[in-house]
Amino acid sequence: MSAALLEVEGLRTWFPVRQGLRRRVVGHIRAVDGVDLTVRVGQTVALVGESGCGKTTVGRSILRLEQPQAGSVRFDGVDLLAQPSRELRQFRQRMQIVFQDPMASLNPRMRVRDLVAEGMRSFGIGGGPRRRTERVVELLQRVQLDADHLWRYPHELSGGQRQRIGIARALAVEPELVICDEAVSALDVSIQAQILNLLGELQRELNLAYLFITHDLSVVRYLADEVAVMYLGQIVERGPTRRIFEAPAHPYTQGLLAAAPSVDPQRRHCALGVLGDVPSPAAPPPGCRFHTRCPKTFDRCRREKPPLYDCASGGQSRCFLEDPSQPPRPAVSPREG
Repeated sequence: MSAALLEVEGLRTWFPVRQGLRRRVVGHIRAVDGVDLTVRVGQTVALVGESGCGKTTVGRSILRLEQPQAGSVRFDGVDLLAQPSRELRQFRQRMQIVFQDPMASLNPRMRVRDLVAEGMRSFGIGGGPRRRTERVVELLQRVQLDADHLWRYPHELSGGQRQRIGIARALAVEPELVICDEAVSALDVSIQAQILNLLGELQRELNLAYLFITHDLSVVRYLADEVAVMYLGQIVERGPTRRIFEAPAHPYTQGLLAAAPSVDPQRRHCALGVLGDVPSPAAPPPGCRFHTRCPKTFDRCRREKPPLYDCASGGQSRCFLEDPSQPPRPAVSPREG
């Protein structure tokens, strides 16, 4: 097993809710509320959950684009949250991000050559202007674009081409970890497959580690080594990708898989759907945060907060159904039961 490159423990990022003329704090949005993650060298970990569950805030907090209030983020053994801002520069080169909307993240007034070379200029790497241009051409070829794209502006590119430019720009500074924040969700299904294949090839060639953030479990099945499922600011299940898809333990994971289109007959175990709407992260339910939407809930779920239990088939699940001391329950129990 490869060494841990990124270790996140107890990460908490809350946003204040202000009201009144004096803008007094009357509460907090608990976007990230005690998240643990580990990404190893050359590994892909997918962070999956519905929109608004806090997964994007996890990625931004790791990079300190948002400031967490608690926890630790260790990159290559160094706690980034304990470092002053001026010391973060060396780590920002080693960690890059690819955003969901490449058009919004690319300066519309800059040509592709300058967009890709921007990071090299910022970090003072890549040599002079001529050598940097040669490096940009190499990067374009690596993301399967030709040199003609050097002189184009973002609006002259398709969505898939713009995302390839975003990937090339991230690779320009030779990172070890790339956070992909919904990097394929805005693309057509056929283009999604091409980008996912490209990311897999780049990982094998460059030994990259990915934290792949997405709301769609189906897009990570063939890319991720491990999956962490997030709900209302917390990880509710994590484990090897194959186990998550073949034997999901948490009712929320089962519901996500049930909602994803599939022709796979092995998915018949996912007949249970997720009920109702997501509660407000400013006032999460007591006990298990998922109990208000869970088709398997019982009294204990409303009173107690479940820890992450080890699953017999591998990985962990934040569900009392995995508690070895819990009496067996029916497959589906009444919501008032």
